[in-house]
Amino acid sequence: MKTEKAKRGFLEAKQGLSPRTLEQYAQGLDHLQRECPKMPKKPEPIRRALGKAGTIWVKDAYWRTWSAFFHWCSREYDTSNPMERVERPQCPDIEMRALEPEELALVLAAADNLRDKSILALALDSGVRASEFSGLRILDIGTDTIRVMGKGNRQARIPMSPEMHYLLRRLADQDGKNGPQSHLFLGRNGQPLSRFGIYRIVRQCMERAGITGPKLGPHCLRHSLGKNYIADGGDAFTLRKVMRHKNITTTQKYVNLAMQDVVEQHHKHSPLRPALRGTQGVLWRRQVEEVLEKA
Repeated sequence: MKTEKAKRGFLEAKQGLSPRTLEQYAQGLDHLQRECPKMPKKPEPIRRALGKAGTIWVKDAYWRTWSAFFHWCSREYDTSNPMERVERPQCPDIEMRALEPEELALVLAAADNLRDKSILALALDSGVRASEFSGLRILDIGTDTIRVMGKGNRQARIPMSPEMHYLLRRLADQDGKNGPQSHLFLGRNGQPLSRFGIYRIVRQCMERAGITGPKLGPHCLRHSLGKNYIADGGDAFTLRKVMRHKNITTTQKYVNLAMQDVVEQHHKHSPLRPALRGTQGVLWRRQVEEVLEKA
């Protein structure tokens, strides 16, 4: 079977997924098709194709795409799955970028209109992803939750603070909104903002706030939610529900990210330091008594 035919069938079967996921699938499968015009039955051609995929991050993305693709093919066409013998590339661990409360205050202050401030606040308060903003409508606003269309076109209600609810109601009352079906976040052309538009707005606000470095986007605010939630005493199981992680191990990364705050609090409140100070006091008094006895 030609890889092109299998690719076409796979993408048609996955039309219910988000446009971004389909775009990533197509990109990875285009590379596989170029390197393997005929569907490989053994792992060696796949390994060679993976070796030509560029950076380790691209290799890992392609590996995940191809794993889903060959798994589908094995069920659809009753064939063996050569990806089962292709090892996943080992990406280095990179600490997630998260902002401190002082930095977050500067970012929020850098937004010069209600729409942009609401975008920043919603990413930080509820962990809304860049791709989820464009589908939000006025009718999705609840009293203390907001409904989003998440990964895999799955609807979810996630909590939001009273402050966030106030911002969104103000935004919904602005001119140009025509009833509950109206989209919340519109561009200058009156159309819903794309995820690229959301990225641009967040990045510009961060730059105006003096935040530098890579990964200046909505996901940085999402990471900041996770890290600061844990640092402030929140538990990982509740955070998992807020951020909609499939696996608790993903949420656990934010516990590790907040470890510096844990270390600082430990240094501040550990009983060892006062115990040592007490010990020094006892020793000092003994030394004084010894001096007095010798005198």
